[in-house]
Amino acid sequence: MFKQQTTIQQAIPAIRAVVARYPSWHAQPTDWLDAAQAQAQQFVVPVPLVGAFSAGKSTLINAVIGSPLLSTNIDPETAVPAEVWHSPTESLTGCLPNGQRMPLTRDAVRDNQVQALLGGGWIEAALPIPLLQGMPHLKLVDMPGWDSGIQAHSTAIDGYATRSLAYGVAVSADEGNLRDSIRSALKELAVRDMPIFVVITKADKKPPEEVQAIQIQVAQEVEKTIGKPPFLVCCASARKKELASFIAALQEIERRTETLFATHAAQPFAQQLASLSRHLDTLLNSDDLDTEKIAAQCAQLETDMQAFAGHLQTETAQLDARVQPVMGRIQQRMESRLLAQLDSLTSSALSGGDLSGPIGTTLRLAVEEGMRDEFNPEVEHYLGRVADGLPDTFKPTATGSLNLGSFGGAVPTTGTGSGAWQLPAVLAPAMLFLTKLHPAVAVIATVGSLLFGLFKNKSNQQDEENRRREQALNQIRQDVIPAAVAQACAALRPVLRDNVAQAKQKIADSVQAQQRSHEAALAELKNRLAQGQAAFAQACEQYRADQATLQTT
Repeated sequence: MFKQQTTIQQAIPAIRAVVARYPSWHAQPTDWLDAAQAQAQQFVVPVPLVGAFSAGKSTLINAVIGSPLLSTNIDPETAVPAEVWHSPTESLTGCLPNGQRMPLTRDAVRDNQVQALLGGGWIEAALPIPLLQGMPHLKLVDMPGWDSGIQAHSTAIDGYATRSLAYGVAVSADEGNLRDSIRSALKELAVRDMPIFVVITKADKKPPEEVQAIQIQVAQEVEKTIGKPPFLVCCASARKKELASFIAALQEIERRTETLFATHAAQPFAQQLASLSRHLDTLLNSDDLDTEKIAAQCAQLETDMQAFAGHLQTETAQLDARVQPVMGRIQQRMESRLLAQLDSLTSSALSGGDLSGPIGTTLRLAVEEGMRDEFNPEVEHYLGRVADGLPDTFKPTATGSLNLGSFGGAVPTTGTGSGAWQLPAVLAPAMLFLTKLHPAVAVIATVGSLLFGLFKNKSNQQDEENRRREQALNQIRQDVIPAAVAQACAALRPVLRDNVAQAKQKIADSVQAQQRSHEAALAELKNRLAQGQAAFAQACEQYRADQATLQTT
């Protein structure tokens, strides 16, 4: 357990008692203490292993476990993710997206008798695993083979990217290079700036010098695909139990999880403590206010908030205007990327291939890039401009007075103004987009089937083949691509609207909460002063004691 975890966990009871004494302080979000306690008790980071079917992911994880728990011979259609981590006691659980949980037996997991989990469920396997005992903050995730299509992309990236510290790419020594499907995955992970490490599986099937050459080649292929090399490359042989290199890679990731905890758990916790401490500053009357000055400050706060409301309305209108063209620019990205694949899509259609996979993957990547390059900067600019117009009482500082809570994990850095706010790489999670995209993919797949029916009876004559290819190319260009892009845009538009609305609402909620807290603190101070100097001095003793509790946490 990290030092910060222990500190937060030990401090929670005292912090709860302090918070209970000041009901006039309005926290945002209101469940921050429960969230901090849950993360302090258990902070576990998923490390998904992605790769093609038969890449050896399940076999490798079984070797780490020390027993053949995960099924290694399943169809793509019946595969579900399996999360595995060390625990003193064994527990196997099936988890459904709706929150329902069901106990599983080892036989059910090993024989893949988990049909109830298809369509978004996963397996949780907490087991005594000596090799993972020293890595309490990691869980390995055995992902379905990437070749199983767009749903595997959705599960692996949308379900885990926002919670993971790194992805492992499993490449079998038998193949020795990256498949096109894995390249597509890496491009999307690169948009999210997700660190990548590589594990060459089945290393016992090649001589050591050949395995070393494969490691170099795959690392070069990864760098060419994502623009930077993997941060680690290792190899493993499950059959020979040669796992030291892979375990060393996991240990390096474990060492990096403390930074992730500090960013996602400790820093938001500290921001809330700082907000409560400022509330106590007001109650301690550090500005030496009297009744007349309190009334003047309340009046000034009201004036400032009215001015801010006008500023917020202006900035919000400008945001709406700037976001309007974003959809068009993302649409152009989708069209350009699909047209660049026109020849390969035509070849796939003529050979009876399913177009839904390559089209869906291309659309996802175009949307991810568009959100990063077109949409996110507009919202960043909006948040910075809004922060500039806040009353001095609420100006963002290093401790963060404008707390957006769970909104994308936004955290402030030192300074104020537009440069003081940092947003995550992807503001609108692609899971929202993909949920709406599935019907479009189904339609695309149907069109692909029609094309296959039209062209399955190939002529041996070259001119007939050329004619049919040209006809297929034109149909994809004129019908399939426009239909795919139109349906993708229809799915994406409400996602953009929802994210803009979320940004507006989070800002409004946060500022209103701080306004109420400051007004309530001034009202309480006024009442304390009215009770006389002795009563106020006694109250200040409690305020100082509580502030000391906050500052020593």
